[in-house]
Amino acid sequence: MVKSLYTGVSGLKTHQQRMDVIGNNIANVNTVGYKTDVVTFADVYYQTKRSPSAATSTLGGVNPRQVGYGVKVNSVTANMTQSGFTFSDKKTDLAIDGEGFFQVMDGTGNIRYTRAGDFYIDDNGYLLNADGYHVLGVTGNSDGVQASSEIIRIVVPDTNANVSSATKMVNGTNVTISVTAPSDYTDMSVSFQQAEFPYATYANNILTVYFNPNKQYSSEEDFQNAVNQALQAGGINLPDDVEIEFEFEEVPNDPEAKAASNLVEDLDFTTDQAYADFIRRVENATTGVTEYQYAKFSAKNKEYTGTITLTGTGAAGTTTTATYDGTNWSITIGEDATMTDINKAISTAVDTWNAANPNTPAEEITCTGWRPGKDLAAFMGDAAITAAKPMAGASINKPALGGYDLKVVQPGEFANAYRINFAYSSTMGTTKASWDENTLTITVSDTSTIAEVNAAIVEAARGNEYKLLHFDNIEGLEYGDGFFSFEETYEAETKPTTSDYVTANPKTAADNWNSGLRKAFFGGNPSVSPEGGKDSFFTETAKKLSTFALEDGRTGDEQPLKSVTDLTIQNDGTIIGYHAVHGYMVFGRIDIALFDNPNGLAKVGGTNFAETVASGAPRLTVAGQDGAGVVLNGTLEMSNVDLADEFTNMITTQRGYQANSRVVTVSDTMLEELLNLKR
Repeated sequence: MVKSLYTGVSGLKTHQQRMDVIGNNIANVNTVGYKTDVVTFADVYYQTKRSPSAATSTLGGVNPRQVGYGVKVNSVTANMTQSGFTFSDKKTDLAIDGEGFFQVMDGTGNIRYTRAGDFYIDDNGYLLNADGYHVLGVTGNSDGVQASSEIIRIVVPDTNANVSSATKMVNGTNVTISVTAPSDYTDMSVSFQQAEFPYATYANNILTVYFNPNKQYSSEEDFQNAVNQALQAGGINLPDDVEIEFEFEEVPNDPEAKAASNLVEDLDFTTDQAYADFIRRVENATTGVTEYQYAKFSAKNKEYTGTITLTGTGAAGTTTTATYDGTNWSITIGEDATMTDINKAISTAVDTWNAANPNTPAEEITCTGWRPGKDLAAFMGDAAITAAKPMAGASINKPALGGYDLKVVQPGEFANAYRINFAYSSTMGTTKASWDENTLTITVSDTSTIAEVNAAIVEAARGNEYKLLHFDNIEGLEYGDGFFSFEETYEAETKPTTSDYVTANPKTAADNWNSGLRKAFFGGNPSVSPEGGKDSFFTETAKKLSTFALEDGRTGDEQPLKSVTDLTIQNDGTIIGYHAVHGYMVFGRIDIALFDNPNGLAKVGGTNFAETVASGAPRLTVAGQDGAGVVLNGTLEMSNVDLADEFTNMITTQRGYQANSRVVTVSDTMLEELLNLKR
């Protein structure tokens, strides 16, 4: 009996909640964009008095016996069906004919969704709803822009705006320097100064830009980047955060820089002697030191064209001997021979020949250098080394020696100011380069190669790209036909064999660059200067930049919103209007939000809904696309409350409430009768 009291109470409570919803619906019968709430009931837990059982052979089946405990509110769901429209003369009153919601943003940045389009535009051009929430979409020109959630603001551009600028004739073309935006504060003097590193100063409307004019600039953007680097290095922020822009009226078809180069063919020198060289370079694997073994011979007669043949005995204590056959020399060198021993043997052979041939004196030669190293056999090899015909050393006619090519890695006219000198060192393995202002001196020895010369130049440049010269060829620096170059590599523990040596046969005296010719040529300090370098068009312009007086900068007159006429919002949400100066303009677009489950949205007041996990995330789209409704101008969506339904629901709710109250009353009477039994 007591349970019936609680059952009746549950009925009273649920019907009261339904009445609350009905009252709220009726109260919002004229609320723009309001959606009716619908209440449904559900019964609650049942107490089972007897469980069901199946039929047997003697008894039938028994149904369950259950007693319920009352009722509860099952759901309160918004009826999202579209209502009718009411029309007004206000162009910012909007309604959605179809699916979707307007987006609005409250003061804390939360995005809400509504069907109520009673909007207005404030003095700052913001599109707002009645609560002051920002209406969202795309602001500015929306043509081709995807749907968005930007705050919409109607802004009319200023009129008669102008950027500060100046134009001067530089390097045969008009160069205009301007700032990137209109400003009342950018009338200034811009002065360009040459410096190795970028920097800038700004004071009293005078901007001084320090930059490197020798750099090869290839475009207008290079100029702007150079200026920006200078401003950054100087910590300069120009007024209104504008930047410097360059504009060239005319650029030649080929604005690129040209590399400086030079070919030397005009060489003239003489030698007093003829030379034959035997040189071998060995890399000591233990010490890492480069060792040179060599024998050098010179002939007193510079026209001598004979052959010198060296033979090593390979036995300690062996006498050094020399023989002469009227043309060629053959020299057998003992293991412990010195240069003095070799020259004594040659002198003995000369005396012997001259005594026997008084009418044809011997062609005398002299050993001018001897350094066989510790192991003569390693130097001499297993067989004789036959020298090529030594160089005659006669007067070298132009252009018999050829020359050398020189070019500058970094192109530009600046390279024409350089001068390159050569020097000769008698110390084997010497290759070096050094700068003295704009003069480069290169020192070579008998073993220097082009690769070694270029490596020395790189080292001397010390990272200065403007001094990175490069030699493609120096005829005579690489070994000629008459020069014995033993450059082949071998394992440290392997003894060199005859194949490690090179024997060459000369062509003419001019083809051979032995130590004598190297000394005669490079010792004469030949020199050359690069030619033909040309700066790029932009670099030539940079070198001629001076001072530009920028003027006529102004922001222009501000245009108020009231200067826009015929403001209207189209079916796709696009906001357009007409301005006397700018003409028809697009000021923005109101975009639509769609939900897979709009009934899952939560009401938050003000006819606004909030996204929930049940509704899912919104899908933004342009009105009239992807299933979204179109926007109606000068229209508001009315409340979809049906008074007939609500009054009917009110009657049934009232009767349900009365009936449940009677349950409580009767249960109370029954309890009273029970208590009277004791009396």
